[in-house]
Amino acid sequence: MKPPKVFLLGLDGATWRVLDRLIAAGKMPNLAKLADEGAKGVLQSTIPYITPVAWSSMISGVKPSKHGIFGYLVIENRDGVILTSLSNRAKIRVPTVFDIYHQVGKRVVSVNMPMTYPPRPEDGTIITGMMTPSWESKFYSPQDLLAELASHGIDYRIDIRFGRERGENFDERIKTYLSDRAAPLLKDLRHVTEERKKTVLHLIANKEWDLFMVNFVSMDRIQHYLWDLFEREDGDPELRRRIYDYYGYLDSVVGEIHSAIGDEAVLLICSDHGFGDYKGNFYLDVWLEKMGYLARKDSELGITGLAKKLLRSLRINKLLLRFLERSKKSVAKKLIFIGTSKIDWGRTRAYVYSRDGIRINLKGRDPYGIVEPGEEYENLRQEIVRELLQIKTEDGGQLMGKVHMAEDLYGTPNMDDAPDIVYEFADAHHCSTYDGGAGSSRILDRGYSWRQGDHRRDGVVLISGKDVKAGKTVRADIEDILPTILFVQGLPLGENFDGRVISEAFTEGFVSGKESQQKRLFERGDIKAPEADKDDEVMDRLKGLGYI
Repeated sequence: MKPPKVFLLGLDGATWRVLDRLIAAGKMPNLAKLADEGAKGVLQSTIPYITPVAWSSMISGVKPSKHGIFGYLVIENRDGVILTSLSNRAKIRVPTVFDIYHQVGKRVVSVNMPMTYPPRPEDGTIITGMMTPSWESKFYSPQDLLAELASHGIDYRIDIRFGRERGENFDERIKTYLSDRAAPLLKDLRHVTEERKKTVLHLIANKEWDLFMVNFVSMDRIQHYLWDLFEREDGDPELRRRIYDYYGYLDSVVGEIHSAIGDEAVLLICSDHGFGDYKGNFYLDVWLEKMGYLARKDSELGITGLAKKLLRSLRINKLLLRFLERSKKSVAKKLIFIGTSKIDWGRTRAYVYSRDGIRINLKGRDPYGIVEPGEEYENLRQEIVRELLQIKTEDGGQLMGKVHMAEDLYGTPNMDDAPDIVYEFADAHHCSTYDGGAGSSRILDRGYSWRQGDHRRDGVVLISGKDVKAGKTVRADIEDILPTILFVQGLPLGENFDGRVISEAFTEGFVSGKESQQKRLFERGDIKAPEADKDDEVMDRLKGLGYI
């Protein structure tokens, strides 16, 4: 019997806190029907629950400790230099769904999935998603794909414009983007979603596929800017109506896609994280400095200051710095790093390492480590955990909900490229972490005035198909998605997977026929991001969502 196809439909940022309300209000009848006829539940995201980390786990089936993505930036310690670069697929250290399907001879179509840039010809039909540098990047394959879409009247876009055309001042352009009851935002979202839907329906009908993946970002975008409408009853009723109507439109898109794939595919709907409110910003670097864990350089005297002045006088630009950093001459790389780093590494015991992570400056592991392994390292970590849990908000609430040791989250201590401590904010006092408070005494502030919502860990999963248990409630982790897809299609599971098969979602007869499913060691394909890529657009998108 031919195994079913699988259609993975991502609803970025979807949470049952919103969906259940809209389903009850009759605004999402297609999703309601799918939920009644299928299995649904909470999908726990990664920690931290942010896009690059979560989607990397979804497409690889492993935790961050294995795939190596811990934030929007990848931090690498090489040749005595701490380098940062934007996260992308080339930085994922393990095989992804594309490697697996290529090696088993199956076909993939992928549209707008985050962390899939850069693409390769062997990936199948692919248009990459978030973390794609710019429109000028080679973000699709085959090479004639966009021309094919254009010939059918499809105006494909990677993401919304974030009001770029509305001025240079960032805060003002976002506020204008949200003016007139968010009319510019909703118009932009509608166009992006409509063209993405047309793209999906065209590819369903015209391409061969075993697995089809697409991600729709509009829920995430709306909830970042307009979350209060879902939480407060005293909000603008006309704006609420517009937002609810948009969610109804998105539901119709889900319905059209479901009709297009018919009974030949299992439909798996999921989100990379959930959502909640946003209270402001937490400046981790300022806190570390105030607590005496991080030290900045006091002046530009001595060799450090001379190196800085030399670099400035030579007008060494970003491109040249990157070239020198990639040099095989470790002495040159160290000189550049020492001359440009604002941190006094000889007096720094801990530093910012990821969105919600702290790294101990450990001797023997970190390039300029000063903390001795063993007792000193463990005592310092315990101290930092205690101090984090003592941080209070202005109203006396506890800022942190949980603080984790890396090995408790990931199972492996002292990892070469990972934070040592990862924290989660208390839900009632949720903030976003920033490493940008230098020169200020602030640890907490209100942050972006136009930002209302931020991520939470509880995403959604909904599975629908003829072999799925109707009305079944499930609970899963985001790394369970890929093993479940492979299970449905009778394909071998990866030997290194951390995720499990969500077998309870399926009928006993379907599961019993796959009990002997084999495991296989898949290989990671060679993939490198083009060095000429510009990162201006992706940085602009991240800033437009309040991520940086």
